[in-house]
Amino acid sequence: MNLPEFSVRRRIAITMLILIITLFGLVSYSGLGLDLLPDLEFPFVSVVTTYEGVGSEEIETLITKPIEEAVSTVEGIKEVSSVTVEGISSVYCEFQWGTNLDFAAQDVREKISWIEDFLPEDADTPMVLKFDVSDMPILEYGVIGMENTWRLREYIDDVIKPRLERLEGIASVFIFGGKEREIQILVDPQKLKNTGTTLDQVIAGVKAGNLNLSGGHVESWKKEYLIRTRGYYDDVEQVRSTIISVSREGRPVMISDVADVQDSFKETRGFERTNARPSVIIAVMKQSGVNTLQAVDRVKDELAEIEKIMPGDVSLHLILDQGKVIRRSISSTGSNALVGSIIAMGVIFIFLRAVRPTITIALAIPLSVVTTFIGMKALGYTFNIMTLGGIALGVGLLVDNAVVVIENTFRHLEEGSPRHEAAVIGASEVGLAITASTLTTVAVFLPMSLSESIAGKLARPLSLTVCISLLASLFIAVTIIPAIAATIFKKEKEVYERIESGGWTGKMRTMYARMLEKAVSRRRLTLGTALVLFAAAIVCTPFLGTEFMPKQDIPLAVVDITLPEGMVLSETDHIARQVEDIFLKRPEVITCGSMVGITVDAKYAAAQGQAAAGVNKARIFARFTEKEDRDKSSEQIVEEIRLQLPVLQDVEYLFEDLTGALFGTGGKPVEVHIYGSDLARLDEIGSEAMQKVSAVSGLTDIDKSLKKSKPELHVRVDRQKAAKMGLSVAQVAATVETAMLGKVVSRFHDAGEEYDMRVRFQEAYRSTIEDLKKVSVSSPLGFSVPLSQVASLEESVGPITINRKDQNRVVTISGSTVGRDMGSVTREVEEVMRGIRMPEGYFFEMGGAFEDMQTSFRELGKAFIVAVILIYMVMAAQFESLSQPFIVMFTMPLAYIGVVFGLLVTGKALSVPAFMGLIILMGIVVNNGIVMIDYINNLRRNGMERSRAVIEGATVRLRPILITSITTIVGMLPMALSTSEGSEMRSPMAVSVAFGLLFAMALTLFVIPCIYSSIDSLSSKIRTKAGRIVIGEE
Repeated sequence: MNLPEFSVRRRIAITMLILIITLFGLVSYSGLGLDLLPDLEFPFVSVVTTYEGVGSEEIETLITKPIEEAVSTVEGIKEVSSVTVEGISSVYCEFQWGTNLDFAAQDVREKISWIEDFLPEDADTPMVLKFDVSDMPILEYGVIGMENTWRLREYIDDVIKPRLERLEGIASVFIFGGKEREIQILVDPQKLKNTGTTLDQVIAGVKAGNLNLSGGHVESWKKEYLIRTRGYYDDVEQVRSTIISVSREGRPVMISDVADVQDSFKETRGFERTNARPSVIIAVMKQSGVNTLQAVDRVKDELAEIEKIMPGDVSLHLILDQGKVIRRSISSTGSNALVGSIIAMGVIFIFLRAVRPTITIALAIPLSVVTTFIGMKALGYTFNIMTLGGIALGVGLLVDNAVVVIENTFRHLEEGSPRHEAAVIGASEVGLAITASTLTTVAVFLPMSLSESIAGKLARPLSLTVCISLLASLFIAVTIIPAIAATIFKKEKEVYERIESGGWTGKMRTMYARMLEKAVSRRRLTLGTALVLFAAAIVCTPFLGTEFMPKQDIPLAVVDITLPEGMVLSETDHIARQVEDIFLKRPEVITCGSMVGITVDAKYAAAQGQAAAGVNKARIFARFTEKEDRDKSSEQIVEEIRLQLPVLQDVEYLFEDLTGALFGTGGKPVEVHIYGSDLARLDEIGSEAMQKVSAVSGLTDIDKSLKKSKPELHVRVDRQKAAKMGLSVAQVAATVETAMLGKVVSRFHDAGEEYDMRVRFQEAYRSTIEDLKKVSVSSPLGFSVPLSQVASLEESVGPITINRKDQNRVVTISGSTVGRDMGSVTREVEEVMRGIRMPEGYFFEMGGAFEDMQTSFRELGKAFIVAVILIYMVMAAQFESLSQPFIVMFTMPLAYIGVVFGLLVTGKALSVPAFMGLIILMGIVVNNGIVMIDYINNLRRNGMERSRAVIEGATVRLRPILITSITTIVGMLPMALSTSEGSEMRSPMAVSVAFGLLFAMALTLFVIPCIYSSIDSLSSKIRTKAGRIVIGEE
């Protein structure tokens, strides 16, 4: 007893099976989370080391190079790069995709521990950090209100931040901007001299006067008391009255005698604005593995409660909302799947012209989908644009097996078989064929899911989702569908005869049979036409263009503004306000925020891989209205804004590539890495390269990583003079640091909070180079000398940033593309670079997203070859023939014709999603050929002559081929033609499948029979000739 027979006889058992699948599917559905993308573990580990006050070249030698050498020996490492700026070394380790990052990070830590003793003592301990997408904010708000940003920041710190961080799934809340309280002890060096005190005495006095100490314990009346000396400052007045020394006259010298103590704020090196008003930015991070949408909803609900008690002048302005992007993308993908399935059912009804068979086939979709939910839950997947894309992709495929079974059952009913017999025979006859066709489709997904690249990681959830749904549809087709058909189909033979004979499908079969007879009789012309079309597709392929990932219409724009080094904060702010004004005048802009100067902690920025901030830099970000609420794409808006930006000498505007940031490519679309040893020579070559590539059409936002040198003032200590004065280099440097920069010497405690206490010279004594020369350095011998007596000052310049890659210095020319595909722009840039003469030892290579594209295409190419081999193996096993699979595989080049035509017509480039669609298509297009060849073989086994079997087999299989192909095509159309949020990622894949299958369907109906006849004729001649040779030999 086979499966169809069992299912027909045991219909109650099958009913229970349906209920079990539905129950477990719904339970699994309720536990599936929502995210934008699959959980990708990007293979990056960073090592960040801070060494405050030290120039980039010195840090490169003392820290960056030793760390690079140490981590380069870690197993599985692919590339080591670094960025060294003043005070910070950042080394980035890229591993092979699929590497266990927990183990990799531990290996990096071990390598670092071996060299820690050789790093500078004053440098901080290197931080080893894994790159985690969850470290990116899920929500960002600009908060406006209150009389000043200090009060606003305090309110956020005391009220908003604690409540948000208590929420389930929220890791942390970062606050940017706003003034921060600081107790400043501003020393008057002239008063220090008059009273005979030193900076060191001021520092020591503050430390000694602000501490709590334990004094052990004491017993009294059978009780034990802990002794504690409480000496923290209660107010600023106590700081002022702290005694730090005794004057020459024997009078106590207090801090107030030599310094002005102020309850003030930290020095402003940057600030934030939202919609042109001073603001504070809050960024919310979720915990790793937590559902993004749920976390966003919890935060929004909590903020809604907080807003009820907020002061009236405080308001929240949304800047970034990952939840909205996720919800809209998921919603549009689900809608595409639903619309596609409805249209597919309509197509089936048109062909069958019967409600009951259509309903039976329609049941395959929900049953297969709920089974897919069970598999997704077991694999730990979430609903995201890839898994839902897989479900949407599978909607048209899910009915294929059911269509073939029902159509065959329908045919037997037309021939007069009882419905139970028709259901069993109908499913049994095609069981092997639909199993083979399903396995050929599964065969293309499995190699793609095993690819070790970002394309493979993105494809895996989609591939496995489709595989689960297809295998479920196969099981349903040979078990549940026959049981339903045997139960609900009508018994009367006349019903089916009337549908067939009186319908348009009968006329279509007759017309097709006539056309096919002519095509087979003139098969050279038929095959020649197909060959010409394929050749034309090959010729047109270069015109497609190539890109890594399609540009996403993200309702956000980010522009970085860079002024020449040495420009003051006020000038940066002046230009930033002009750019803000341009954004705010756009009707599409909802919120415009700005971060001017240094607003983010340098160590935090380095850990996130962000460029070092400076007072000469600003970042403007704007949130646009939703896609359907504006007439222009975000790219068009950005290009219009670019033309409005003020043209100022040496001022750079660079718009961030948000698509690259979304997929973690780690670079711009176009990058040229120029390697060499000398920074000055690299700078010359880089400048020449930048000038020449700027002429390439379609290349914009061009940048050079090595900037103009930053002016520096070097303090050169005369060691001999210093030694005579009893001074060391460290003592001189520490005095200069405290006087000019200031030194945090203790923490002021107030209402459970701690604030820095900074000692530095008053502004009047630290504003000019002359002030620096006059800084008094205290000698252990009991006297003080001005800095000019033990050191000289030298004006110099130093590189702002030193980039290295694979332990070589490198300067990178980078840019984005607009109006042209990335592949053609990159090839033109490469040609320009080949025309630049470089000294010996200097060379260039292309990188950025182009490199990621090439890697992904190579991996997908390997997956394509493996898929084709697997498809051949499945068909060889199905037909029990080594030659007949090649007949079916001729549908693959026919499908390629449609892919090229579809991408050209829709104006889409060949990208990773389009390539994935091409591979998927190869597993689908052979199904029609399998069904046709399988039936032709059955007819010939039953004694039918070849030419008649070819015509009869193709004609009988016309309807199932048309139904399965058209349902798949129309199931893809909503996704292919969608313009909703996130459609850019799904549309190229759907276009490849839909257009490829459309052309393959039309050509397969004529080409496959012709090839079958030709190969069979050739085989017969060879066998006949071989037989004659054997007879002759005998």
